Amino acid sequence: MEHSELSFDPHSVGAERDQELMRRLRVDDTGALDELMTLYWEDLVRYSWSIVDSVDDAEDFAQQAFFQLWRRRRELEHRGAGIRSYLLRIVRNLSLNERRHRSVIEKVGPRLRETAPCPPTPAEAIEEEELRAAVQAALDALPPRRREVYTLIRFHGLSYREAAEVMGISPQTVANQLSTALAELRRSLRDYLTADDPALERR
Repeated sequence: MEHSELSFDPHSVGAERDQELMRRLRVDDTGALDELMTLYWEDLVRYSWSIVDSVDDAEDFAQQAFFQLWRRRRELEHRGAGIRSYLLRIVRNLSLNERRHRSVIEKVGPRLRETAPCPPTPAEAIEEEELRAAVQAALDALPPRRREVYTLIRFHGLSYREAAEVMGISPQTVANQLSTALAELRRSLRDYLTADDPALERR
């Protein structure tokens, strides 16, 4: 997962309040973190819930976002996006990773159940975990634009034109990037997928 720059715009809505809370965070004021949670917790949970459709996961990701903000509090700068935007980006990344993980399980699970109707042996459990790791590594290895195209179309169900509008590129560029992404993923996962395996294709 790519880390967003920790920076804030002094002209954004609520900038003065955010800057004061930032100042307090940088001197280890936990009360400032409590205030931020009061301000933004509901927005973060609602946004994550819209992606993962799970309140428990959404609350966990919101908690992780605030933890990351606290852990990196001394790196904050007074330019760029606001605290709320930064927290939303963290939650978005965590939520999309969860959706990606679920997609892997949905695709891999039936094949594993067909070949192993009984509870998996330790060796099979290791193999399944290796497959998950391989898929994650293959996705992470894609260039950012190619990965974004694949994510928008494969996980969000956007059309080529819709993805092009989101990214500010042409539909043909989207098609080219997706085709290349699929080829790279198949190449990276050739030891796990059959030649006609549809697991990477859009539903």
